[in-house]
Amino acid sequence: MVIVTSITKIGPRIRLILGDGYEWWMTLREYNRLHIYEGAEIDPEVFRQTVIQLQFPRGLSLAVSCLARRACSKEEILRTLARNHYDSEVIDLILYKLEKNGFLDDSEFCAQWIHYRSSGKYGINRIHQELRQKGVSEQIAAEALNNISPDDQLNQAVEFARKKRKLIKDHSDPYKAKGKIIQALVRRGFSWDIAKKAYDLSGSE
Repeated sequence: MVIVTSITKIGPRIRLILGDGYEWWMTLREYNRLHIYEGAEIDPEVFRQTVIQLQFPRGLSLAVSCLARRACSKEEILRTLARNHYDSEVIDLILYKLEKNGFLDDSEFCAQWIHYRSSGKYGINRIHQELRQKGVSEQIAAEALNNISPDDQLNQAVEFARKKRKLIKDHSDPYKAKGKIIQALVRRGFSWDIAKKAYDLSGSE
């Protein structure tokens, strides 16, 4: 048995700390259902199972709503659940269920993200960096990025360079204009080689 040492309302959530140092978070409605108070003695294993049963459907609903808004990587869902104070065991159960039912697939996520960012005129280097930030494994990211055609990358870079040419104000200094456009391409994740080729090709229609 352990003692409930602290019960604190923080925003819409209740934080409950047990005598063994373990911390649990729950909604006010869930807390009211448990009829627990500071100083109460509880069985930690029974309490753990009870809270997990309360957290799981709520956490699953949160994860599904995130995926309904846009495709997410496994790590993004994990971070969202952890940020909202779901227990690690609950998070593992939710991720397993989502993967098993085909709602969470990092390979599919990569394909969608690459298509979205490539069509937005971003280069491989930038896309690769974004996938790392989203917690996608290096192996999955590399396999997906290998499917990007160098010709497609060049075409996207040329389109971007042409738009920049129309907007650039340094027409009187072609070297300065060229440098700005190439630098802009590199910042968007295109390699130096592709950026320079794209600049040259963007001058011809």
